[in-house]
Amino acid sequence: MNTDKRSGSEVLREKRARAMAQREPGDGLNTTALLAVLFGSAFIAAFNENIINVGLLDIMGEFSVSSITAQWLVTGYMMVTAIVTTIVAFLMRRFTLRQVFFAGGVVLAVGSAVDIVAPTFAYLLVARLFQAIGTGIFIPAMMSTVLQVAPRKKLGSYLAIGSCCITFGPAFGPVVSGLMVTAFGWRSMFVPTLVVIVVLMLAGLAFVRPLGKPQRVAFDVSSLVLAAAGLTCIIFGLIEITANLVLALVLLVVGAAVVAGFALRQRKLEHPLLNLDPLRTPRFSIACVLVVVSMMTTFSMSVLLPLYFEGAMGYSAFMAGLLVLIPILVNAGTALLGGRIMDARGEWPLLPAGFLLIAGGMAGVAAVAGAMQVVLVVAGACLVYAGVGFVMSPSQTAGLKQLPRELNAHGVALINVFIQVAASAGPSLYLGILSSSEAASLAAGASAATAAADGFVAAALVAVGVGAIGLSTSLAYVRMLANRKAELETAPQEQRRQAFTLESVMKRDVFTIRADQTVAEAVQAMLDHHTSGLPVVDARGHVVGFVSDGDIMKSLADAGQPVVDLTYSLSVFADDVAFDLRLSHLMNANVMEVATERVLSVDVDTPIERVCTLLGERRIKKLPVLDGGRLVGTVSRSDVNRSLMVAFLQ
Repeated sequence: MNTDKRSGSEVLREKRARAMAQREPGDGLNTTALLAVLFGSAFIAAFNENIINVGLLDIMGEFSVSSITAQWLVTGYMMVTAIVTTIVAFLMRRFTLRQVFFAGGVVLAVGSAVDIVAPTFAYLLVARLFQAIGTGIFIPAMMSTVLQVAPRKKLGSYLAIGSCCITFGPAFGPVVSGLMVTAFGWRSMFVPTLVVIVVLMLAGLAFVRPLGKPQRVAFDVSSLVLAAAGLTCIIFGLIEITANLVLALVLLVVGAAVVAGFALRQRKLEHPLLNLDPLRTPRFSIACVLVVVSMMTTFSMSVLLPLYFEGAMGYSAFMAGLLVLIPILVNAGTALLGGRIMDARGEWPLLPAGFLLIAGGMAGVAAVAGAMQVVLVVAGACLVYAGVGFVMSPSQTAGLKQLPRELNAHGVALINVFIQVAASAGPSLYLGILSSSEAASLAAGASAATAAADGFVAAALVAVGVGAIGLSTSLAYVRMLANRKAELETAPQEQRRQAFTLESVMKRDVFTIRADQTVAEAVQAMLDHHTSGLPVVDARGHVVGFVSDGDIMKSLADAGQPVVDLTYSLSVFADDVAFDLRLSHLMNANVMEVATERVLSVDVDTPIERVCTLLGERRIKKLPVLDGGRLVGTVSRSDVNRSLMVAFLQ
């Protein structure tokens, strides 16, 4: 017989070594620190997108380039970001998170360093495009990592933090860069990005770890070439549309044909660069149009407004950045409010109202900009940005809700690409119009300030038309969704029952107690219906409270006695005279004196995933289900578990 004579410590060390060898990449991960680094990288990437806007006039003056040429620092940046966004999904499969993170950090840092010392505009542009690669990597990588490592119970909170990073980055970009340009010159505006990304990479050395094993998937170079060529043709076409209409139309047609070739190629690939299947769903495709219109508006205004404030009004870059910050902060506030309205009321009237604000605000800006009314221009811009906040996230949510669950990730990737395309196409279109109108005004003898204002007004008028397209499209879209909902509601009962929704799970035979009844009547109802709790309703059938056996036990017990359940409490205190008095008083009291008034409930349209989250996180057994404020049913943990088991067995 063999006997293991090793000491206990040796055996323990061997087991520990085997365990370490079997660990998957990402085990033992400091999730909080990892996400903090990635949130920071997403913030600085979004911040870096908008820093250039307030420095365009100074750059144009130093390198003697036109606004059409200078705007490639914006348009080219967003175009490269859009192209990189299409391949991030591949990069995250082919390489580890650590490799992707440091690749993005290095190119962003190198680009920032070269921009600081760029001797010519060509060097400045190329380095700026290098920065765009980092931006295109960081934001999708952060969102993808959150989906992988965030605790399921806190996923919504982590995603909200990521969204705030992306929202507030562009808000503070113009202010910080405006201060740097005013105090130290335009080259200094790249310093904050360089410093922050170096600090983040140092932190990444300690906290960014691989999350999984890389997969050997093939990269289709042809798809990347087609995507880049198609997008470049479209952007050039939009730039030339006011200067050379024939050339612009040719470029747009060629760009559309190349993009169509890209789409056809994706369908033939086993691992497409970008899965286009979600676009087959019209309700998703139209939502993408709404996203494009809203993003064209916000990114274009972030470029046009600084040019107007500096060129027409003569303000410094720092003052221009402060003025732009006001509507951007309005946008951040309405984005949060819009999300809540979307959850509570849906797409109507939120989406049309948002696009009405966009079109109306742009019309107001166009009407007052020529008169140099800066306060009114800022007020109109606030309306525009408020409208964008109301429609941007809800448009994405509305579109993604139309997709089956297996296509959600591909839908998110497509929306990210459309956002970047809109961010590059919008400024190209509007800056082309601004430059042509400004040149025409100068040729007619107008002053430089007046010509700058005229160009801004011309671009704003076109933006009014684009906003009107968004308004009409949103009206048609919400009507389409309403018709779809009506079709589902009129479908055969058995067909609706097949869908695992809250309506298919909840119980409709609800037992309640009226708010004017006594505790004794509530106890009797619980005994009659074999339940531990009842919703309390008013005369209109609205839930105003919830009474449970636990609420009654708490009212009966005194501080010295344990409370287990109602039957136990009654037996313990059976010979207690004081208890008899308390019991008599309690039984004759109104039920609302012991009921919980702040009742957690769900609407009948609440996704079943959200219901499961509430039941799990809040550790409650049962939730009232409301329809228009009226109680129509209840859903409990046992109801959900029973339905899950039936679905599994079927």
